[in-house]
Amino acid sequence: MWNEARKEIVFLCSNFRPGVTEQSVVTQLDTGNFLRYERETLSTTNRIYVDSAYNFGQYRCVVELDQNLIVIGANTD
Repeated sequence: MWNEARKEIVFLCSNFRPGVTEQSVVTQLDTGNFLRYERETLSTTNRIYVDSAYNFGQYRCVVELDQNLIVIGANTD
């Protein structure tokens, strides 16, 4: 399951291109079988952190959104 969790994170993160809405991101994340995510609201941006307990959080996707909740970028760590 470790590798399947990693593949989910990498695959979905590549879908989160600039211009995608937060709702689309969350809808896609909710299709994952091995994922967990949390939202962070900052003064000028918002972030969604995606990882999996199955690989001990070793792989992570960070989705950055603007104040209108539109994706600015997404990267895997």
